[in-house]
Amino acid sequence: MERLSLDPVEPGALFFAPMEGITDEAYRKTILKLYPEWDYLATDFLRVPAAGHYPNKHVVRHFGKELFSIPRIQSKTMFQILTSHRSFTVDLVKQLEDLGVPWLDMNIGCPSNTVCKSQGGSYLLRDLRTLAPLVRSIRQNFSGRFTCKIRIGYHDTSGFEDSIRLLNDEGAELITVHARTRDDMYKAPAKWSFIARAARISQVPVIGNGDVWATTDVKRMLEETGCHGVMVARGALKAPWLAQDYRKENFYPTHAETADRIREFFREYRATLEAEGVSARGVLKQSKSVARFMVDDFENGPLLRRGLMLSQSVSEFYAQIETLPS
Repeated sequence: MERLSLDPVEPGALFFAPMEGITDEAYRKTILKLYPEWDYLATDFLRVPAAGHYPNKHVVRHFGKELFSIPRIQSKTMFQILTSHRSFTVDLVKQLEDLGVPWLDMNIGCPSNTVCKSQGGSYLLRDLRTLAPLVRSIRQNFSGRFTCKIRIGYHDTSGFEDSIRLLNDEGAELITVHARTRDDMYKAPAKWSFIARAARISQVPVIGNGDVWATTDVKRMLEETGCHGVMVARGALKAPWLAQDYRKENFYPTHAETADRIREFFREYRATLEAEGVSARGVLKQSKSVARFMVDDFENGPLLRRGLMLSQSVSEFYAQIETLPS
């Protein structure tokens, strides 16, 4: 495809975060159709192979065919990769360059044991001497927008400011800071003060991420940290309409509104999955994956969630969605 020339990321931009096994093409298509207020969405990461070469059709299938054919979708999409010094990074980056990918994001934050054992993701934050040439090799071989997503450290935060300066020096055009260390995983409170520190010292825009669960959190993060924009992960999975509410200043939606939106979302998501030929088993699996936070704020939320997760068929799952209490 011909590479798009991307407009600058505007202050206050809202990003729907990459989530493994979630933000595939069907999910992103549903989000874009129902909630176009999201400024940008990210793909699930593509692992750079440690040996061999992906056929172009594998890359296109992973990222989604429509991203390679519809300019409006291309311009709103971050294509994310996960790599290490052991992987064939330059080969894949050149392949993405040839395919015309407009925006490449490097995952330097994944905390999973498997990824870190392979010395990728957040592991790289403990070895900046390895990270620097890896980032440099991507920048030198990719002419589109290049960005990075990091955590504030691995075991601790002693190298945090060094990592921000490194990414600036090696050509990252935007840095997303998930305000937890790798050891924090997803449990400890996000430390927004580090987002503010990054915003002060970085010469490129900083996007804040972590513990954004509601529209009021978006407003507070922008005000408290001075970050350029906000990326939402689990909060967006819980309320995919969050950006819409924020733009419309609907800061306190009712339970009835939420129930109606859940029904609307799943009707569209099911239709999208089935139109793409996903099997009934696949529809059920993906529906469960994206539902796991949605009913938490309802009365008897844990019971509702359990019922959804234990559903044995698509019809059983969607019958429960249709009868959510308002």
